[in-house]
Amino acid sequence: MIALRNEGFSIREIAKKLHLKRSTVSDAIKMFCETGSNKYRVRSGRPRVTLKSEDQSLVLIRKRNRKLTAPKIQVQNNRSHEQSVSVSTVQRRLRSAGLWGRVAVRKPLLRHGNKQKCLKWAMEHRNWTIDDWKKVLWTDESKFEVFGNRRRVYVRRSSSEKMHPDCVTPTVKHGGGSVMVWGCFSYSGVGHLHRVQGILNKEGYHSILQRHAIPSGLEIIGKGFIMQQGNDQKHTSKFCTNYLRAKQRAGDLFIMEWPPQSPDLNPIELLWDELDRMIRQNTPTSEDSLFSILQTAWREIPLSRLENLALRMPRLVRKLISVKGGFFDEKTV
Repeated sequence: MIALRNEGFSIREIAKKLHLKRSTVSDAIKMFCETGSNKYRVRSGRPRVTLKSEDQSLVLIRKRNRKLTAPKIQVQNNRSHEQSVSVSTVQRRLRSAGLWGRVAVRKPLLRHGNKQKCLKWAMEHRNWTIDDWKKVLWTDESKFEVFGNRRRVYVRRSSSEKMHPDCVTPTVKHGGGSVMVWGCFSYSGVGHLHRVQGILNKEGYHSILQRHAIPSGLEIIGKGFIMQQGNDQKHTSKFCTNYLRAKQRAGDLFIMEWPPQSPDLNPIELLWDELDRMIRQNTPTSEDSLFSILQTAWREIPLSRLENLALRMPRLVRKLISVKGGFFDEKTV
């Protein structure tokens, strides 16, 4: 534009030649004449509503309660400061500090004693070899819904605070779901997938041990396999415990001591997540169709997936030791 102007072209001719608005050409030439440059001048912009100390105060409010929403943080901040701020300002300040609203991870409630037991378990298994983990039969029950809908809880956190206790939604084991199944797997393959009818009590679990758990372990691992199970009351009942101890004395299996409130340590939980995603893709319409989909998906789990779950156990144990038995993101191990 400046070169054409110096050659004698009018503003109208320059705008037509460069396919620009006349006002754009006029403003650019005027700015060049005044400043001798074609760069925009530095502008002060709108002054910030908050000072640096007030930005730090917003972050401090968030750290005191990570489940506070932006409107609630705004209310607390405006109570103690003369200068009021808007909700959008609060959101911008928190985002600039690297704090984003995220769904709180659902984890079992871990008390101090639970953490100590998890750490003890990890220390006892830190020297296990891959061959040791290959002998473990992982077992668990899980419920699946025909129409799944889980409520999500949002928290505001930084990218490194996913497993912070204040950013986790504690859960306790309770009912829910339309179909309950018991399953097991090992490094060598999947075992039985059994549909549980009604409420699973100690008698029902004893039947599972007889007809599904021990037969699966002997079939896919062999005699002397390591039996893993949770600490639910039906698992630890004298009726079932005495039965397993008798099998252990006979040399059929070895019982693994399992820490309480520690489903994240059980790799079968990752298989349940995969099954749940597959269910959502097939959209079951009834409990029977749901179980049929579960059976098909269970049989189609690739052996390489099962092998990887067993091979990750040494890494998981090291991670559990590093967090001293606390929360960790098992999907990144």
